[in-house]
Amino acid sequence: MISRLQEWAITRFVGAVASNPEVHIENRQEADARLDLIGNLVIVRAGLAGLISGMAVIGLAFFLYEHPAASELSPTVVFIALTLASSLATAFELVFIYRDALQTAARMASILGIPNEDLESVELEHSIPHWLIHAALGAPGFKATMFGIDPLARIGKLGNVIRKLLSKVRVVASATMFKIILRRMWGRLVGRVAVRAYSMVVALPFFILLNMFGTRSMIRDMRSRLVGHDLTPKLVEHAFPEGLDGLSGGLYHEVYDGLNEQIHTARFMHPNQIRFLLMLPSEAPSKTSGTVDEKRRAHRFLLALFCMSGDATPRCRKLIRRLEGDLGSVEVARVRQEIDDAIHDLTPLSRPWH
Repeated sequence: MISRLQEWAITRFVGAVASNPEVHIENRQEADARLDLIGNLVIVRAGLAGLISGMAVIGLAFFLYEHPAASELSPTVVFIALTLASSLATAFELVFIYRDALQTAARMASILGIPNEDLESVELEHSIPHWLIHAALGAPGFKATMFGIDPLARIGKLGNVIRKLLSKVRVVASATMFKIILRRMWGRLVGRVAVRAYSMVVALPFFILLNMFGTRSMIRDMRSRLVGHDLTPKLVEHAFPEGLDGLSGGLYHEVYDGLNEQIHTARFMHPNQIRFLLMLPSEAPSKTSGTVDEKRRAHRFLLALFCMSGDATPRCRKLIRRLEGDLGSVEVARVRQEIDDAIHDLTPLSRPWH
């Protein structure tokens, strides 16, 4: 089921890349304004999809609960009819939202000037289409071993079994069944003091906002991944002007070991991390102890790369607090602001880091 969903999503995305009307906008302020506009529009459309889906289920509920023609139906039949209607409405609603988000991501990619050959490359699991589809389906990143790093090395055998079981049902069930269960619970709770059909009307704004907030998070993640395609090399050049080939053994291994720790803690590789790992030289310098300055440079870069990779998960917060303790609150705030401006305002990195 999940593989078919991914195939469908990849087909939709590649088709949108070839047919979307957007062109590369070189002016960064104009590009940022255009990205904001199409991102906000997809959020509004997600809310409208929730409204239409909810109104369809509410219409059926009014008929089943209020219309004389349905008065002879048993409670079981009413329950089954509403459950099926809610399931189908939610499924079509999610398909529309995912399809719209992927088309919007393709438009964003064209505005940012990402080459079509990169956008249409689907052979590799860590290619851009896969990155964006993972974002649309709520999967944070790549979990297979790459560059000798196994993101799941620390979860143990039992944890791996549980993860595989949960992953088979999470993508579709998490969104669809969550809404169905909430609708049924709301109907039962409010139905004690009001007609259940009316209670669904009261609940409708909640589901509209749920769609909008979820889509907003999805679009922000997609934008981070798309901007990261161009921003990651610029961040590396900004943080290490001597070039990755010119890094000392101490600085190289401070960065590599710190990134390894991030990946193991998060239990996945974010696309921006993969892009950086692809840039590393094939032969690593001999490992030596990093100086105080090298550790600080490494921690600043690791914090910046992490800020490009979405919100911190509970597992990562302790790791981030340690980086913040090494850098100090003022420097942490500056790095966070610089990366946030680079992603969401397309502001170039300009403050010296070395």
